[in-house]
Parts: sequence; structure tokens; C-alpha cells
Amino acid sequence: MNITLKRVFAVYVFVYTFFFASRPLSDPDFWWHLKTGQLIFDSHSIPRVDPFSFTNHGKAWVAHEWLSEVFFYAVYSKFGFAALIFIFAILTALAFWIVFRRCEAHPYVLALVAFVAVWSVLPTIGVRPRVFTLLFASIFLTVLAPDSVKRLGWKIFWLVPLMTLWANLHAGYIIGLVFIALSLAGVVVDSGFSSARLKSARPQITKLGLLFVACLGAATINPQGPKILLFPFEFFFSPVQQNEIVDWLSPNFHQTETLPLLILIWGSIAALAMSPKRPRPSELLFFLTTLYATLKSSRHVAIFALVAAPLFAHYLQHWIDASSEKRSFESPATSKFDRRAVVFGVLLLIPLVPLTQRLLTVTYAPPTQELTRVPIGAVDFMKSNQLTGNTFTDPNVWGGYLIWAMPSNPVYIDGRIDMYGDKFVSDYVSLIRGRLPWQTAFDSSGVRHAVLSTNSQLRLELRNSNEWREVYSDNLAVVFTRR
Repeated sequence: MNITLKRVFAVYVFVYTFFFASRPLSDPDFWWHLKTGQLIFDSHSIPRVDPFSFTNHGKAWVAHEWLSEVFFYAVYSKFGFAALIFIFAILTALAFWIVFRRCEAHPYVLALVAFVAVWSVLPTIGVRPRVFTLLFASIFLTVLAPDSVKRLGWKIFWLVPLMTLWANLHAGYIIGLVFIALSLAGVVVDSGFSSARLKSARPQITKLGLLFVACLGAATINPQGPKILLFPFEFFFSPVQQNEIVDWLSPNFHQTETLPLLILIWGSIAALAMSPKRPRPSELLFFLTTLYATLKSSRHVAIFALVAAPLFAHYLQHWIDASSEKRSFESPATSKFDRRAVVFGVLLLIPLVPLTQRLLTVTYAPPTQELTRVPIGAVDFMKSNQLTGNTFTDPNVWGGYLIWAMPSNPVYIDGRIDMYGDKFVSDYVSLIRGRLPWQTAFDSSGVRHAVLSTNSQLRLELRNSNEWREVYSDNLAVVFTRR
């Protein structure tokens, strides 16, 4: 493969990563994020109390993703949903390009590992604030690499203003602080705890220590002030969120969508084990820490992919170089015309045709109920029949779509679990599972309408009630209203 085609192949990897990362609007929380952005635009202020529900209206609410929500609405109001999908696919591809660009491996090895890494994170990305965390985490990882810390010197403090931006976009900013702490610990473990090596590493330790303190202070530059430092721990120490919210559960390896993650985990471990070059202790520290976080909670898969994939490619290449397969992967830097490489490059264009067609006809098309998995049909029916008033939803995340599409109907609950609190959410879970009487909850809170999934346990209960009647149904949702 000559030098020019090697660069072209690298572009192919980025392009294919972009295509894979282009996801339809499938996060049900997207809709209340969008509505919050509109609210900030219209009121020129960040909400501090709940404006959307009838059960907790006026309760204190930390809109910790307010800048992401402003970005959502700013792009949507000018360019529509397709622009948001395009931008967030670019951000995802950019994040992986940043961590891979300094990885020395054969282009085929890089392509293989990059696609496995991107494939593994597909269930967790899309038009979501956490994609900003993916991007910033990739920048922090690159800057905090041991050779980068030495080479950049005090320039690493450019991470400080980035931390301020990150803390206003998503609560995942805490990952940046963890990465700095791990880098600091990595310098120590790489020294082998030798006093002479620790002494020579003192400038790095000092810079990283100061960087941690500076970034800690930078994170407090947000509407919540220092309180934002405690906010992420509300998620970590909430039993309801850790046990009931899918994102916080461990990956379910019985599901086919976790197969790429399994390949990434085992592939990385195998490459680290078989490579004749031993990994640095600091690399193992990052790998094991993010692996533990991923096995504990699936929402950390993307961060693990950023850490593991470059290690996978790097040490897989070292194993190949030391094996009998090296000749198959040799790629002498030559400027000569290579007809086979040209043919290969042209062949790589062919799959882009159906991928482009799918993007235009499915991904960038107007949102549909089948793709978004929110009750678009039910809400359209309610709007056309003017069924306004307090509305209950099961699942709770459907409340986010009502917040956006039908603001005349305050919701019982939505995806802002942190705002509602453990007690309220626990009672809601008990209600929809039949452990608490729904009649009492509905009567005391003044529920007028219920939008339920077709397999909701409440559907049969409401059908058997003389006070409620089913007025709409489709293959996703049913609507009940009081008689």
C-alpha cells in the first residue's frame, strides 16, 4: 500500500465510522432535553425548578446538561433533526479519530479494531449529551498520555477551560478528573516506586497535581457552582438508579448487541497477553479501571472503548510483527503505483452506496414511531382530539416525548430520575408492577389520561375499570382517558 493510498484508507476508516455512528433519534430523553433548550431560549434563564410535571412541579431541579440542551435546540430550530444527527455522528467519529491518530499499527489492524470499538458503543450513542463526554474524554486521554505530558509541558493546562465547557455540557466531566488522577497514579506505578525515578518524575507529578486542582475549580464555573461536584455522586449512590435504570445496569452478555463489547474485551486482553512488548503499568491501570466501570454499568462502554481500542491495535500489531504473519501485514512506504491497492480502494467505495441510501431514507428522514420508540401516534391522536390534562405514562421515559410534543399535558414522570428522587421513582415502579394500588395514586394526583405500552400491566387494570375507557391503540401504545 503506497503512502497516498494509506492516507486514503485512513479517511475511509473515518468515513465508515461516521456512517456507523449516524443513529436515528432513539433516546427518549432527547425530547425533554430539546424542550428544556427551547425553554432556556424563550426565558433567557436556566430552570432551577421542575416546569414539566404535575406531581413534582416547582421542585428543585439541577439542569446539569443545560448547555447541551441549548445546543440541541439551537441546531434544531435552524436546521432540523437531520443536522443534529449529522453533527453527533461527526463528534463520535472525531472522538475515535483523536485516540487512534497516534496509534502506530497497520491500517488494516487499525480499521478492524476501530470498527469493533465503534460497533460496541452504538447502543450508547446518538443525539445525546453523553457524546460530548465521549469527545472530551478522547481529548483528555490523548493529552494525558505519558509521552504527551512530557512533550506538551505546561500546554496541558489547555484542558482547564475544556473542563469548564465539559461541566456545563454533561455530568460526565467527572471522568476527566478521574483520568487526571489515574495519570498521576500512572506516573508513580511506571516508576516502579523507585525513589530515583520518582525524583526525576517530580515535574510531571507536580503538573498533573496542579492540573487536577485547576480542573476541579474549573468544573465549578457553572450555574450550580461548587454543588455540581456532588451531583454525579447522586447517581452513583442512588439504589433506585443503580438497580432500575437500564443505563446503570451491567451489560447483558446474553444480548447480541453486546457481542462487539465482548470481542473488544477479549481481543484487548489477548493482545496484551500475547504481545512480546509488555504494557506499561499505567496502561493496565487505565484498562482495568475502565473495564471495571464498564462491567458495573453499561453507560461506561464508550469510555472503555476509547481506552481499550488503541491498546488492542497497538499490542496486536506488536504480536503480528513477532509472528509468522508479519509478512502478510508488511506495508513498505513506497510511492510506486499499486494497481491492486487502487482496485481495493475503489471496492471500498461500493458499500458506501447502500449506506448513503439508508442514511437519506431512514436515518435523516423525519422521526418515525418505529425508530424513536416513543408514542408518536398516540400523542397525535390526543392532540387532534384535544385530550389535555395531567397524563401518566408507562414507561416513564415516554413522558419526555409528551413534554416536547404536548406541553398542554403535564406528565406524571419522565426520564429525569434524579429530580424525582428515589422514593417517588420507587413508588412509581411499584405502581406499574402492581405492588401499589394505581387507583389511589391516580386519584390523589389528578391523572386525566394514561399512555401505556401495549404490554403494560396497567392496561388490563384500566380496561376493567368503570372510570376509564380505551380510546386509542396501535402496535406500540394505548391511550386511556377518564370517563
